Amino acid sequence: MAFPPFSARTRKWAFRGGVVLLGLAAWAGYQHLNPPPAPAPPPQGEAKLTDVVQAVQAAGVLQPRVKVDVGAQVSGQVRKIHVQLGQQVKKGDVLVSLDPELARSEVAQAEAALAQQAALIDARQADLKLAQAELSRQRRLLAGEATAATEAERAEAELLKLQADLRGQNASLKSLQAQLDKRRLALGYATITAPIDGVVVNLPVQEGQTVIAVQITPVMVTLANMDEITVRTRVPEADVSAVQVGQKARFITLSGEAQRYEGVVRVIQPVPERAGNAVFYNVLFEVDNKARKLLPDMTVQVSIATGEAKGVLTIPTVALGERADDGRFTVQVVDAKGAHQSRKIRTGLQDGARVQVLDGLKAGEKVLLAPPSEAASAASAASAKS
Repeated sequence: MAFPPFSARTRKWAFRGGVVLLGLAAWAGYQHLNPPPAPAPPPQGEAKLTDVVQAVQAAGVLQPRVKVDVGAQVSGQVRKIHVQLGQQVKKGDVLVSLDPELARSEVAQAEAALAQQAALIDARQADLKLAQAELSRQRRLLAGEATAATEAERAEAELLKLQADLRGQNASLKSLQAQLDKRRLALGYATITAPIDGVVVNLPVQEGQTVIAVQITPVMVTLANMDEITVRTRVPEADVSAVQVGQKARFITLSGEAQRYEGVVRVIQPVPERAGNAVFYNVLFEVDNKARKLLPDMTVQVSIATGEAKGVLTIPTVALGERADDGRFTVQVVDAKGAHQSRKIRTGLQDGARVQVLDGLKAGEKVLLAPPSEAASAASAASAKS
């Protein structure tokens, strides 16, 4: 029986099928001769002896240890400003001069009132001498029965009256003397001097400006001792319990040669600051600044050493897995054949890169870095058994 010849369409599809089969065979041969590389082993870390310094990181602001607002104790017009911003001054140097004319006129008035009172006292003392003489005369006459007793009594009463008046005038004299001393002191306040050695960091007044020192003392100059700088560090509520007075604190400046500065925690302020829902506590320490490289209000990143251990067993921090209720962490320990198993360890200090191992590991043992969670490890083990 003869078969009909293949049509052109059938031959076309047969050719395409042959090409596809040939391509698949070539790909299978390539895969057989070039198998895919084996997957890279997971990264591992080693338990070894190192030093660990645990620290609290927080932002800090630089402030002068001593800062004084120098105010005007009297009212007047600023006649001359003797300093400039940034100028170093010594204690007693003249900072600002106020117009002294008003204070001088008040001193002159007080001196005149005092002189007038002194003259009045002199007159009263003269009257007192006359009254004493009259009383003596009346007593002599009364003894010789040459005058009435009432005249002697009147002379005695006049003497007592003058004595009392003189005591009152002397008290007024003391009051006027005190007012004169106060006016002279106010005249001295017209020249404002530096109460401490320091640098002029604020100069809020100008020459010709009138200042009124009635209810609030107007600030004329602000001085700061820049030899020592206080670092006000804002420590978060979660970290402040690890900070204690006497711990070492350091920071590195962001400009210049990035110099390192170190100090010791002096005080932890008990009153917190709030920023939204966050709570911060100010931790203060001082650093030397005689080189004048640090300026007020600079922002720095502070590191406070809250714990230190030397030559202790550590592993990379990224090897820690989940934390159990008892505080222990899970790590995946790798044996000599490359298999790994979960193990609980107890940790101590950590410095961000490595963590101290108190128990659960030995030096030289290998652990997986970034290990899977316990749930994932259990699922993987169950899948391998099935």
